[in-house]
Amino acid sequence: MKIELDQTRKDIISTQGHLLVTGGPGSGKTTIALLKAQERCRALLPGQEILFLSFSRAAVRQILVRCKDILRPAERRLIQVKTYHLFCLEALAAHGRLLCGRQARFMYPGDERLAKSQFDGAWEDERLRLSVDEGLFCFDLVAPAIATLFEQCEAVRKLYAGKYPLVIVDEFQDTDDDQWRIIQKFLESTEVFCLADPEQRIFEYRENVDPRRIEALRYLIRPAEFDLGGDNHRSPTAGIRQFADAVLENRSPLPGAPEVTILHYYAKSFASTVHAAALWTFSKLRKDDGIERPSVAVLCRSNSFVAQLSAILAEEHQFKNQTLPPVEHDVLWDADLSAAAAQVVGSLLEWPGKEASRAVSDTLRLIAHYYRIKNAETPSNAARENARKFDEAAEAIEGGKAPKIKAAKELAALAPDGFAFAGDPVDDWRKARRVLQEIKALNELFREARMVRMFRATDALGSSLSELWLSQGNYAGASDLVKRILDRERLLAADRDPQGCVLMTIHKAKGKEFDGVLLVEGAFVSQFFDTNREQPPYQRSRRLLRVGMTRARSRVTIVRPRGATPLVGNYT
Repeated sequence: MKIELDQTRKDIISTQGHLLVTGGPGSGKTTIALLKAQERCRALLPGQEILFLSFSRAAVRQILVRCKDILRPAERRLIQVKTYHLFCLEALAAHGRLLCGRQARFMYPGDERLAKSQFDGAWEDERLRLSVDEGLFCFDLVAPAIATLFEQCEAVRKLYAGKYPLVIVDEFQDTDDDQWRIIQKFLESTEVFCLADPEQRIFEYRENVDPRRIEALRYLIRPAEFDLGGDNHRSPTAGIRQFADAVLENRSPLPGAPEVTILHYYAKSFASTVHAAALWTFSKLRKDDGIERPSVAVLCRSNSFVAQLSAILAEEHQFKNQTLPPVEHDVLWDADLSAAAAQVVGSLLEWPGKEASRAVSDTLRLIAHYYRIKNAETPSNAARENARKFDEAAEAIEGGKAPKIKAAKELAALAPDGFAFAGDPVDDWRKARRVLQEIKALNELFREARMVRMFRATDALGSSLSELWLSQGNYAGASDLVKRILDRERLLAADRDPQGCVLMTIHKAKGKEFDGVLLVEGAFVSQFFDTNREQPPYQRSRRLLRVGMTRARSRVTIVRPRGATPLVGNYT
């Protein structure tokens, strides 16, 4: 791929030493970094490589796509593109013995939430003890461990400096304190090229992310600095960037941008307006922009609102006397509770193949597991008590005693008759799930289990449950099967390239690109401006909105309630 370079980009490639390149979305920061890497590949010694660090797997995928466009295969093999987490995991696996005297092991976030919810004591102290005494590192202690290793062990620092004579750091403005400690050690021993967009700082709410990170870099090393801020190669003919910048800067009036459409709705027309906006965005991308198979991201501020939008797009609606068909879509979200509720449904499918008391106690154990996960995600006395009560109910059933809580009694009352399943996985699943709806105390699990459709795992679940039935005449093993399938589908969804319609939060969209973006604001939830936590002019919310808009290459549609806080204006 032949690229014409202006003088600024030629200077970036030729400049020796540490570099800082700033610029907005689509300004070409990644491209110039890869061209710089291409130039350095020629001087690499045997065994040396270039390290490209980014924050998310989505960003890594985008970088790898650019690599294929710009670099030859031999050059691509010399550039290691990794997330911070992957780099630190690999480094700790290789050198963890230097810190704890044994091979390092890892506890991933879901496992840690459960361990924390069941630990009686100071969890922060226990996490440190596990890492020091047992070599077991919780996920967010991996980067601090590597930072400490780099600070304390000169031999390891020299090893990595010799391996990577050039380290490229993507999204530098969002670097947290421990990642910054690692980069500082790289700055002492190898060449570092930082890419940053000061206006895309959307993680400042985290205590360990300093909004002055770029200033700290300048103070520490005075890097050669280049600004690509005025360029836009993602949508060079569009006004999306200018519109997004005006929102960011609270600059009135908003510039005219034919690629940006704002729709307002009354409360009663919310669902139909969102549905119509999604279909309209796809139509405009196909007809006006000539994109045969467009990708559209439907973005909002909260996971719960993502679930609501998914339910809307999954149904038919009437809009201006037209019937809108369901929109097939994918969802990227954190869904541990839905998976746990689905396991409970799976356990109910197993009842006909089990002795009655065992069937009930197994289901009660999984209900307790659901509440332990809930308590791990959002600690509360109610969730903790529910986990305890359902565990005690399971123990009572196992001991031949009557359980104390009403929900367990209602569940146990179903056991003598059990269920009559027919081998149709869809009908049987709904029949088992209906139990959670009919027992009032379990309605919450029913609602979460309904969200399983958001995994895009229904086909895999259906076919696997059918295989169980055909092979053994019942659904024995269904609960474990459900867990395996949903765990796998969540991993696949995280790694899947954006295609068609994809729903997610704006935070999760960072680092991704789509042909179109549909930004949706609720009337009372998931509002664009966090008026409860921010003061006007809501600068943090504006940065987040800009990130959402600039994920689009060609078109942005914004859906807002009538009477919402204006995108720009004087709020005093």
